[in-house]
Amino acid sequence: MVHDRLGPLILAVVMMAGLGPDAVRAAAIDFTGNVVQDFANANPEIIPVNQSPQSLGEWPSSVTDNGNWVTGWNIKNIYLSYDRSTGTLYVGINNWANQNGQIAPFGQANGNPSGTATPYDPAHLGDGTPSSDKSVALAFAPNNPGNPTVPGAPVVIAGVPANKAMNGTGIDGFTVSSVNNSQANGGLGYMFGQNLPHNQGNLAFDPTTTHPQLEFTINHFNQLIDPSKGFWIEGFAGSAEDRYVGTTNLSWTKVPQLAAQQIPSTPEPSTWLMWSLAASGMVLWRLRRRRNRA
Repeated sequence: MVHDRLGPLILAVVMMAGLGPDAVRAAAIDFTGNVVQDFANANPEIIPVNQSPQSLGEWPSSVTDNGNWVTGWNIKNIYLSYDRSTGTLYVGINNWANQNGQIAPFGQANGNPSGTATPYDPAHLGDGTPSSDKSVALAFAPNNPGNPTVPGAPVVIAGVPANKAMNGTGIDGFTVSSVNNSQANGGLGYMFGQNLPHNQGNLAFDPTTTHPQLEFTINHFNQLIDPSKGFWIEGFAGSAEDRYVGTTNLSWTKVPQLAAQQIPSTPEPSTWLMWSLAASGMVLWRLRRRRNRA
C-alpha cells in the first residue's frame, strides 16, 4: 500500500537534503578582504611567513615616511582552505597590521594605511603600469614520492605576475598559470607561464583600505594536486622598485593534508525540525503497519 512506503520516503527525502546527523558539507567562503575574519569558520591550514611587523627591515625615515607604518608586502601568514564539493582552494594572505591595528592595503610598499599611491609604488599591484614589477606569486607542487623531504615538480602558480605582459584577466591582472621554469633566474614573480582557464579562480578585490588583504581562489585544485595527500607551497611578494622596502619570500613549505570545510557538529534548529518530522513519520508508519497486520 502507498502509506506503507511513507516512512522510508520521508527519511529518504531528509537524507537527500543533506540533513543527516553526520552530514558534512563544504561551503564557500565569503571574502571581505579581512583574512582572519573570513577564514574563521573554514577550518584553515595556516602557514607562518614573517615573524614580526619589522621582519622586512624598513627605513621609516625615507621609505615608510612614518615609523608606525608597516609595509603591505610584509606577510604574517597564509591561510588555506579546501572545498571538497567543488575542488576549490581558498587562499588568504594576511599581511601584518601596524601598532595601531591598521593594515596597509596589500602591496602598499610604504605602509600608508590610506593606500595613497606614489610614483614608485603604483596602485592596483602595478596593473596598468607596464614598467611596474609588483608581484605576488604562490607556486604549488605535489609531494615527491621518491624523496618526501623535498617537493615534486611545481604544477601551478597563482597571483599577479612581475612581467605585466603575462597578466591574466582577473582583478589587478590575477592569473592561475602553469610554471615557466625557464624564467627561474628572475625569481618566482617572473615564472608565470600559460594561463590555465579550467583552474582560473578569482582575486576577490583590488587591495584598498576597505578590503586590505589579498584573497583568491584556484578552481578544480584537486585536478592539479590531491589535497588529501598534502602538498608544497612557495611564495613571493614585492617589487624591485620599492627602494629600501624588503620583499617577502617563502621557501618551499610542506602543507599537511587539508581537511574539508565542515558545518558545525550541532545541527541548526531547521535541521532538528526536519529530523523530528522524519522521526514522527517513521513512528506513524510503524504503528500503521502493526494495525494492518493485526
